Amino acid sequence: MLASLNHVDLRFGPQEVLKDVTWAIQEGECWGVIGRNGAGKSTVFKLLLAQLEADSGTVVRPTRERGIRMGHYAQDLIPETQGSVLEEALAAFGDVERLQHEMRELEHRMGEAGGDLTEVMDRYQTVTEAFEHLDGFSIRARAESILQSLGFSAEDFERPVETLSGGQKSRVMLAKAVLQGQDLLLLDEPTNHLDLPSLRWLEGFIQDTDATVAVISHDRYFLDKIATEILELEAGRSRVYEGNYSEFMEKKEQELELQERHYEQQQTYIKKQEEYIRRNIAGQNTKQARGRRTLLGRLDRIQSPLRDRRKVKFSFPETQRGGDVALVLENASVGWDGKALFAPLEQLQIKRGQKLGIVGLNGTGKSTILKAISEEIPFITGQARLGSQVKLGYFDQHHRNLDPRNTVFQQIHAVTPNAVKQDILGFLAKFQFRGDEVDKPVTALSGGERARLSIATLIRNGVNLLLLDEPTNHMDIPSMEAMEDTILSFSGAAIVVTHDRYLLGRVADSLLRIHEGRAEYREGSYEEHQAWVDLDLGSEDEVGSQEPEAPKKADKKPEPPPAKAPSRPQPTPKPHTPIDKDKQRSLKRAERLVAEAEAKVAALEAQLTEHQKGLAAMDPADWQAFSTRLDEQKALEADLAYAMSDWEAAQGALEELQR
Repeated sequence: MLASLNHVDLRFGPQEVLKDVTWAIQEGECWGVIGRNGAGKSTVFKLLLAQLEADSGTVVRPTRERGIRMGHYAQDLIPETQGSVLEEALAAFGDVERLQHEMRELEHRMGEAGGDLTEVMDRYQTVTEAFEHLDGFSIRARAESILQSLGFSAEDFERPVETLSGGQKSRVMLAKAVLQGQDLLLLDEPTNHLDLPSLRWLEGFIQDTDATVAVISHDRYFLDKIATEILELEAGRSRVYEGNYSEFMEKKEQELELQERHYEQQQTYIKKQEEYIRRNIAGQNTKQARGRRTLLGRLDRIQSPLRDRRKVKFSFPETQRGGDVALVLENASVGWDGKALFAPLEQLQIKRGQKLGIVGLNGTGKSTILKAISEEIPFITGQARLGSQVKLGYFDQHHRNLDPRNTVFQQIHAVTPNAVKQDILGFLAKFQFRGDEVDKPVTALSGGERARLSIATLIRNGVNLLLLDEPTNHMDIPSMEAMEDTILSFSGAAIVVTHDRYLLGRVADSLLRIHEGRAEYREGSYEEHQAWVDLDLGSEDEVGSQEPEAPKKADKKPEPPPAKAPSRPQPTPKPHTPIDKDKQRSLKRAERLVAEAEAKVAALEAQLTEHQKGLAAMDPADWQAFSTRLDEQKALEADLAYAMSDWEAAQGALEELQR
């Protein structure tokens, strides 16, 4: 075990941040750490890094004293040096430089052939082994390879770190963490400053590395690619799930259904007991009624799961039905200072109900075209025409539709000045602005709160054509899902600029790719045109064949070439079939899931058998204990049914892969 939290509690003053959190990180795992904003995800990492101390419980930390080589990335990390990009990436390897210096000194002493030669040679062997353990011979080459994979050119290696942008500094710190974390990597939102090629490289690296990885991320597509386990933090408590994000969602839904049934069963039981107490508290059965009232008072009440998992609900009602065509772009191109960013689009029609995703690398003009359509800037060539009775709403990533002089309440009141106070408060409550929060100034809101208020302002205005520029930035996963559900259910047209591949996959029914000075349109989803969208994979026929390889921990010596056979006619060799690494990984993972599911089914069956024996031996006259035991049996039976379902699904997936 590399690290763990065992029944950990943590408070910040009166606020309880973590409650009985338990998490064990084993070798070879890849964890996705998820939860709402403020749920305690980064706090868990800080406990493992000894930046915080738990109020109770135990923390086993991944320390150097335990021989664990750990790398940590967070967006607020500050560079250690004022040197170059490469020097900063290598700054954490002071031990390597010290050992290398000592090796040179020992080599010099061995050349002198003094009386202590045996002692010097023993020390040289010890130092060399330590140097090799730290990958000293390959560390510089690995650093350069990782920096290039994260978007730095060879010329950038000598650039002073202080001249870099914030995003570039973040990528240097990520490279440094990857270099350090040869046993364990703790990554806190590593994808925020990565373009698609760098993001695909990071996915490949995590899939191939021997290191254990734990990633805090809101990028659900990324989590689907890399995670083998999920740690969910909700209301300060922890739950662990096998599988990637999509598998977690399936299991969570099953769990919620089971919780709802238990909640309903308990409510039925409570009502029955309350009715008995009401009828008998003043009669001859008053003693039994008082006993039941006491037991009811001690009952651990189950809260409604739906109440616990309240989502942000977005809604975009159309003020009026627009025409069949919402928007037409004619000979349109955009840019700055009279220079177009891409060749003109001859004609593009956006129809009522259509959901268009605009994709491309940073700086290609994705946000710029939304600004031109909304008439914030002029087109370089051509024009945009709105359809009949179309009302446009523009959500930009800087939330410029918010007035910094307003409070939250004043922002919505300004849109509908004739609305009564209770109507506005009820409307704001749908966006999680309640109580004193409605009096917060706009300038004091977090990024996620600003996004919610910006959306609320649009909704209050009522639109039937939406322009959405990075709508899920700064949102937690539940809010992202609610946004996607809303875009899907919106009956008007929507144009969405996003780097969020999960959102793109769920909502877009057509795509506009801006790349290398051209804007190209295609009908269909992200999944249908993934290689075309992702840009770094080359032609669509090569999808999966050009995935950049993750750097290995140490370079192996090349095998000597085989001796040549006597010259004679050779049979025509069979064409080489490349090994499908993705399929191998999928098979290995599917086999592990089947084995785990079988073990879980066997354990639950044994547990249920023992429980049934205990139930048969009980006295039914002790109704309270008997009822509790019966409920426990029902819960076990439900768990077994779900486990059997998981086993069948895992077995089916394995058989499909083996065909």
